[in-house]
Amino acid sequence: MNTRFLEAFVWAARLGSFRTAADKLHITQAAISNRIASLEQDFGTRLFDRDAREIRLTFAGRNLLVYAERMLELCRDMYAANSSPAQITGEVRIGVIETIVHTWLIPFLQRVQERYPGIEIQLTSESTRRLHEQLQQGELDIALQTDMLTGDHIRSTGSGAIAMGWAGRAADWPDTGAPFTVAQLAQHPIITMNRGSQPHSALKALCQDEGVQLGRVHCVSSISAIVRLVKAGFGIAVLPLAPLREEIEQGNIALIPCVSALAPQRIVISYSEDITTEAIQLVAMLACEEAARFTLGLGEEYGAG
Repeated sequence: MNTRFLEAFVWAARLGSFRTAADKLHITQAAISNRIASLEQDFGTRLFDRDAREIRLTFAGRNLLVYAERMLELCRDMYAANSSPAQITGEVRIGVIETIVHTWLIPFLQRVQERYPGIEIQLTSESTRRLHEQLQQGELDIALQTDMLTGDHIRSTGSGAIAMGWAGRAADWPDTGAPFTVAQLAQHPIITMNRGSQPHSALKALCQDEGVQLGRVHCVSSISAIVRLVKAGFGIAVLPLAPLREEIEQGNIALIPCVSALAPQRIVISYSEDITTEAIQLVAMLACEEAARFTLGLGEEYGAG
């Protein structure tokens, strides 16, 4: 039996659409339809009920799906067991949050390139909420973000955390030794990441716990832009601290001590359990290793314990 036909069937079943399955496999929708038609001819039964709006597995289709997934997984394991890392190929679509772009993304991509030169990477940077949507819709294979994600054929692994804190232009915030209260800091214009992001949520939760009314909060999607705004004296920032380390060490930005701690920014690796290729799982494992290595090496000031 042609495993490509089974692959087309499995992805059409999982994604609920011949068109989406075709996009996933980089073939035409007609090719998906032909492969599934061939399977239906081989088994002498319909595998999908089709109408103008959706496709649904028949009883026979649901039964076949169990065996098809097993067969594809066995084929993948057999290939992996008999292939060297240099022979492993495939395209892996990775989505990352801004914090990772500014910290351990480059070392991670270098490790992927060195260990698996046959794997092609497609990269995008989005908010955690958007990355979740893209992973669930089959538009991404791996999401490097902040929150555990559950769902059919999606696995998530926590890989450490980064300290969150307050930062301002160094000239405006000399080291006085005494920490500020949340109420004192909230009197200043505050810059943080997009609404719904973990930094924004951590700021809201801290103010709620302290009974402090937030004033002006400017939400900016780019850490680079936030750094420029802080250095220009536009406001103080609530951010994960690791991306600011170079600016802090150069004396451009100062950490602002606060009597109450912000919740740290978690690092979570979520990925599709794609049974048709081992490349996704191998790259996801490298991401977990690199994230853990990075967070363990941060030290007390930038790490989250």
